[in-house]
Amino acid sequence: MENLLKLCLFLLCLETALSVQCALCRTYKNGECLNGNGTCTTRPGETCMIRRILYASESHNLKSAELRCTDVCKFEVIFYEGLITHTYCCNSEDFCNDINLPIIMD
Repeated sequence: MENLLKLCLFLLCLETALSVQCALCRTYKNGECLNGNGTCTTRPGETCMIRRILYASESHNLKSAELRCTDVCKFEVIFYEGLITHTYCCNSEDFCNDINLPIIMD
């Protein structure tokens, strides 16, 4: 019984060590999260994601953003009708998808 308890504790620690905390905001506009700032914890197979929509002008001002945990994330940069959609996925550290971090162009 003691060995089973130790195994369960080890597995719980392992799962916690492999998960990261991510910033959570479904709609970010005008410098604030419209539905309140939150956090989410990745599950196995998930990553943190931030998708920024920027104006394609020289200043690349932010139009809106989305931050969350997701199991489907693909790094991409899409140019369409004067806008840039930049999607970044990460699981390197807690809050690697924070809106205040610089845009990473891998």
